[in-house]
Amino acid sequence: MLLIHVSTWKILKKWSEPNGSWIKTRFSPRRALRVEAIYWLLCLGSWTLWPSSAWKAMAVVLAGIHLGIWAASELHVVPVSALQTQSGKTRRSIIAFDLAEAGALVAILWLLIIHGFYTG
Repeated sequence: MLLIHVSTWKILKKWSEPNGSWIKTRFSPRRALRVEAIYWLLCLGSWTLWPSSAWKAMAVVLAGIHLGIWAASELHVVPVSALQTQSGKTRRSIIAFDLAEAGALVAILWLLIIHGFYTG
């Protein structure tokens, strides 16, 4: 998941190319949203591991954002093709959000590693 978020700029560039690239067929925007939705459902499923209400709030907010975007794409409220034909401003916004989320993912990983060492 971290690799996806760190390389968002490259993925968005490949999705917006007119010629068919491997990423359009193997890792389409819809598939990417589904992978993220599953990841955040698993994070919410590990609720008991979160040590404080601040960590729980971060997990709920990020999960809510991702599950909402995923649901909107599945219900065709927001066309997934918008991820393939984004403007420069939209692309920068997505990249900034994903880089911030990459920081949150590193914090989550760090928390799980520390939690595993102290309880295991």
